[in-house]
Amino acid sequence: MKKILVVCVAALLPCFLVSAQGADDAGTGVGLSVIPRIDLTPQFAEGNGSFTLGNSSLYSLFEGNITESLSFSVCNHWLSTSPSELYTIEGEGANLFRSDWTNWLDWAYLSYDFGNLSVSLGKDVMFIGSFEFDAYDFEVHPQLSSSLWNNFCCYQWGGKIAYMNESENTQISAQFSSSPYTVRPFEDGVLSAGLEWRGEYGPLSNIWSILFIGDGQAYRPVVSLGQRFTAGDFSIELDWTNRCATDGEIYDILCPGNTLIGKLSYTPSETTELILSCGYENNKTEELIADSSFIEESLFSGLAFHWSPVENLRLHAVASLSTINMGMVDWNISKNALTATIGVGALYYFNLKLK
Repeated sequence: MKKILVVCVAALLPCFLVSAQGADDAGTGVGLSVIPRIDLTPQFAEGNGSFTLGNSSLYSLFEGNITESLSFSVCNHWLSTSPSELYTIEGEGANLFRSDWTNWLDWAYLSYDFGNLSVSLGKDVMFIGSFEFDAYDFEVHPQLSSSLWNNFCCYQWGGKIAYMNESENTQISAQFSSSPYTVRPFEDGVLSAGLEWRGEYGPLSNIWSILFIGDGQAYRPVVSLGQRFTAGDFSIELDWTNRCATDGEIYDILCPGNTLIGKLSYTPSETTELILSCGYENNKTEELIADSSFIEESLFSGLAFHWSPVENLRLHAVASLSTINMGMVDWNISKNALTATIGVGALYYFNLKLK
């Protein structure tokens, strides 16, 4: 695993003036996008209210081709609404090589292509969550996302081998990685392994996976099935995962249960998109159900409107309703209290290029 190389590349990001979200030209070439996002998101529940910065953040995406066969990708999360947590854990120091904690390095990997076969080494996203986890984090609205997306440490060190068929509509991948149940990657030999099938067959697309996550005692199976149907300006997505999540402060992050998310998107033009999203979660952990304060079932839904008046700029407005406690533990709200958010924001891609 070439950790040293990819981390050095990430550290040198400010020194490069290179291209956009990917080097699409044949042969060699690299690209850099710097992506700031600002959100203004008030939230309300049972007469209480607070003002938050939502998914405000600063990311960079650095990727390209070193040779015709060797490529790399690095995504850095430089700022968030809790920026110190990206770099250090109070009383424990730097968290860069922690597998149980998110940090400023989302992913960093090298990939080598052998025709239809490719091999990747480094830090990457685990095979979990289907389409919900497939989107860039800086484009997502957390209030429309599941507890699994909001709480699970999906970026882990490891490797992947992928096969793409001649028609380039089917990709089968196998992955091994560290586990979020250890403090350091591969500590005590604990790891995770999974298989994924991605397909694009006319109007139908899918991301199906099975992931076995080691917790030091056993391997927990996580099945994720995602399907998308596209017809003209409309698309429908349905994701199901046989797990749900908590914030991990009291209970286990990854719990048996169900996470089901449906999304309807309408894109009448290249500059406008309207999204209706709804989701359902239930937690089947027996000892938690016995706790009268624990929320066994949760619902979340909302609308998002995206508008791009100029190239590289996205303005967005989001409204949501949820029975999930959106981090408002100090409000002393009742079990299954309905939480409402109304937010506006902007996302911009600063794209630089050097051949």
